Amino acid sequence: MNVRQLELFVSNVLRFGVMTSGILIMFGLGLYMVTGDISCPTGDSSLQWILYGDPFFAPSHILFLGFLTLVATPLLRVAASTLAYVVEKDWAYAAITGFVLTVLLIGIVLGLG
Repeated sequence: MNVRQLELFVSNVLRFGVMTSGILIMFGLGLYMVTGDISCPTGDSSLQWILYGDPFFAPSHILFLGFLTLVATPLLRVAASTLAYVVEKDWAYAAITGFVLTVLLIGIVLGLG
């Protein structure tokens, strides 16, 4: 994997994340405009609510998944960069991006608690 392929791979990860997020947000907004449903439990953004909330297909669920995808996109970019550096056997950059990925994951885990 050369530098150009690496940049294209990371770019595609970012593009896919942003496009998926945009589609989910637009779909959630459209669903809200059609149904007028604003059901959203205040303060409850747990994984259980996202996956099995009542009702599951509420606009608030779709919007939350869109925003969750948007927030997760930079994390996926760092993970993709780490993987690409490992495949390329560029151990210095793999170690740096691996450290950044570890710090991000620890921050997410501690932030959820």
